Amino acid sequence: MEQSEVIMGEVSPLEHSHGNSDVSDTEMKEPEPDFYSARTSMASTPTTDYFPDSEEELYDDEPSELPAIPINYNRGRRTSVSAESMAPSLDKDYVKVIIPKTQEQRERIETSIENNFLFKNLDEEQYKDVIDAMVEKRVLNQEAIIKQGGIGDFFYVVETGTFDVYVSKNGVQDKVHNYGPGGSFGELALMYNAPRAATVVATSDSVLWALDRVTFRRILMENTSRKRKMYESFLEEVPILVSLEPYERHKIADALESAIYEDGQLVIKQGDIGNNFFLIESGDARVTKIDEGGIEHELPGLKKGDYFGELALLNNKPRAVNITAKGRLKVATLGKKAFVRLLGPIVDILKRNSDNYETITRNVHQ
Repeated sequence: MEQSEVIMGEVSPLEHSHGNSDVSDTEMKEPEPDFYSARTSMASTPTTDYFPDSEEELYDDEPSELPAIPINYNRGRRTSVSAESMAPSLDKDYVKVIIPKTQEQRERIETSIENNFLFKNLDEEQYKDVIDAMVEKRVLNQEAIIKQGGIGDFFYVVETGTFDVYVSKNGVQDKVHNYGPGGSFGELALMYNAPRAATVVATSDSVLWALDRVTFRRILMENTSRKRKMYESFLEEVPILVSLEPYERHKIADALESAIYEDGQLVIKQGDIGNNFFLIESGDARVTKIDEGGIEHELPGLKKGDYFGELALLNNKPRAVNITAKGRLKVATLGKKAFVRLLGPIVDILKRNSDNYETITRNVHQ
């Protein structure tokens, strides 16, 4: 393949709202290229629904990614981009790749990919599949791990060592980037079935973890497809969102990210600045508020389908309550920008609920 607030003396139904209110020596040499080519426009590739809207978006989300290749780079050459099927349901012969590993190796992989944006939203099973399929590759200093124009068969994550990235243009090779531990490269050629856009050379003896094309594409695609279907179904059951059109819920589903909190773990803290809106997918949450005298007050709890965190986003106020997981809690989160952009149609409803909630919480002692 190429994760309810209550204001002191007032509680907002937005911030605390009941949605129901009522193997190391494996050989993996990339094929030698016999041509050089530019990164190709993906506008016509029918896989774009499953990936970022643009390469620029991909790089914006992950500063360490290789900068976009100039649009006019080697324009004279034609590059073929084939869109192989990515629908998981159609790939019935797929067999999971499992490379035996020691616990020490698994821990090294986890450390290497823990901050990689491509894997942040995988569920536990998919995360395990990625680790199972990865293979260790030791690279010597000055070895070219991928070459511009070559065919992409693997995605790489750097465990140790450093790599320089070169792009050849008009016969001149320029260094455009470098990677260190935790960095990753090779995903674009796998995502779009396009030739490698650059050459990557080790500048020290290094260790990489490689993920094959089929596993990379399947997990990324399956994750996006599964996430979309799951959230669309879930959003249809959230009362506050019933007035939205199906396409509006579709956009929200694509923007949501899952987060899991264990029993007793704090989700939001009273007084903090709010940056996310939350919908409870499963589990229960405890809601408390500390008054000016330092006394903690228990408020009605939250359950599946309830939402919280909106007051701070709507009114730019600090978090009004503490929300704590009561048992295992799974939530879907929406960042502030996405909240404003995607929930515009129901902002009036949210604000109205907020006013009602403030009235309810005036009974909380100051």
